[in-house]
Amino acid sequence: MADLLVKGGRLLDPGSGVDAVGDLLLRDGRVAAVGAAEATGAAEVIDAAGLLVAPGLIDMHVHLREPGQTHKETIASGTRAAAAGGFASVACEPNTAPPADAPERIAEVLAIAERDSVVRVLPKCCITRGQQGREVTEFAALHAAGAVAASDDGFSVEDAVVMREAVAAARAAGIPLTVHVDRVDLMERDIELAAEFDYAVHFSHVSLEEEVELIGRVRGRGLRVTGEATPHHLSLCAEESPTGDANYKMNPPLRLRRDRDALRRALADGTIMVIASDHAPHSLAEKAVPYDRAPSGVIGLETTLGVVWTDLVRQGLLGEGAAVRAMTEAPAGVLRIAPPALRVGARADVTLIDPDMEWTVDPDRFYSLSRNCPFAGRRLRGKAVATIVGGRIVMREGAVSGVGALG
Repeated sequence: MADLLVKGGRLLDPGSGVDAVGDLLLRDGRVAAVGAAEATGAAEVIDAAGLLVAPGLIDMHVHLREPGQTHKETIASGTRAAAAGGFASVACEPNTAPPADAPERIAEVLAIAERDSVVRVLPKCCITRGQQGREVTEFAALHAAGAVAASDDGFSVEDAVVMREAVAAARAAGIPLTVHVDRVDLMERDIELAAEFDYAVHFSHVSLEEEVELIGRVRGRGLRVTGEATPHHLSLCAEESPTGDANYKMNPPLRLRRDRDALRRALADGTIMVIASDHAPHSLAEKAVPYDRAPSGVIGLETTLGVVWTDLVRQGLLGEGAAVRAMTEAPAGVLRIAPPALRVGARADVTLIDPDMEWTVDPDRFYSLSRNCPFAGRRLRGKAVATIVGGRIVMREGAVSGVGALG
């Protein structure tokens, strides 16, 4: 693999304390030099003047739908959408068909990803068998098979005895728990379990002011509780969105303006640490039905960065470094994986961002197979212009290419 020199960009890596104009030299899948760098004559050079050079972004909440629901998305199409959006890694939810509740299911996802993916695929396993909420899965075997976290996303584990067993089993296996949030009483119960077992619990797609305040209180007590917010809950609210449009139907639903504003404040002050897309593709036919019969979920891999930059960073609600941290170091910490970093020896996963690029959201041009996007027609400012995975360019200026880029 030839050297790749990213030259003259603003290197921005909050986790490594880097924020300066300089060069980044990538060699053999690793970062070889940071700051001032010289490349060999065979090196490819990217002129990054005027661009932000960040560690490769991570989206820790993505539905890739394969196996079993490939009319909505595939690992091939979903990871191309991820690369187009600037994400070098995605953690995929286990609500496939059948659900990823056994080691062979995790192995199947990883085998498809090795063949078809252009970014890193990090599969989650189910908390309970079949996501039925009755029997905890074999976390140790699933973790050993490659599951990075356990989730029954889309469903809460309502049985308190089962959830207590799940937290105890997750602690024993050392696998992170990412928990679906739709009821505050269950959230309080899970926080009590996190305290009892001194184990980390991460809450997915936090959306209510009450949930934000609860996380803030318990984090102030030192409990190992984290939360994530989606770009749609950070950008949109019920009062400002059209009614009856299934492309605005999601779970949790859009909340009130005060809830959205509470989420924004919580992200800025660190109460909510992670931004994740909750990319949930559905086919045109599935969404083209009366609202009450349409499935919940919106796509987000190709719009997350632009929405965050337009509605949060450019509005002065979130610093650039904080935005990058929320999509790199923070999700890596929740998943307990090595964080992407702009430091010598780190894996060569890098995202180049043009913070001033203006573009219009056109779902018909997306790499995703689905079009259920609430931001269609929006004019955004800020876009990923290159995604590098393992030292290989998998997206440049919107064009995605290559497979097996998992060096």
